[in-house]
Parts: sequence; structure tokens; C-alpha cells
Amino acid sequence: MFVLRAVIAALIAAAIGVALIPLAVLLDLRRGGTGWGLCADGLGECRNSYFAGFEFIGWLFAALFVLLGMIAMCVKILRYLEHRAGRDSNMVVQ
Repeated sequence: MFVLRAVIAALIAAAIGVALIPLAVLLDLRRGGTGWGLCADGLGECRNSYFAGFEFIGWLFAALFVLLGMIAMCVKILRYLEHRAGRDSNMVVQ
């Protein structure tokens, strides 16, 4: 069960990391960078389609949705295993 808890912690850390990506992109653009490829020539010369930002956000939401689904599945498995371990220990005592 320790391994499952470690997996849940890693998934939570990954979800936080994905959620912080827009902040990192904005900070990169503010410093004159490309925004991780969003604006090739920097913010002053940015000539993207109207859907580039929406596509970026869509990928982020999809990644967060998958990560949160995996977290929910791992928590459900952990609860099942803890419930089963508790029930087995009660049978031994009686």
C-alpha cells in the first residue's frame, strides 16, 4: 500500500506541475522568450492563429483530466485494499 500512496503523491505533484505550466509560459513571455514556442518571435511579433491559445489550454485540461482520473482510480483501489485489510484482521481476531 506504500507504493500506491507514493504513486498518488507523484500523480498529485504532476497535476500541480501541469497546472503551473500557464504561469511558466507567461513568465517566459514577459522575459522576452517565446512562451515555450507559443510566440516564435516573442510577444511583440506574435502572429498566431486565434486558436493557438485555446489549443494549448485544451491540451492542459486534457492532461489534468487524465491525471485526476488516475488519482481517483488509485484512491479507490487504496480504499478497497485498506477495507479488505481491515476486514481480514477482524476475522483473525474473532
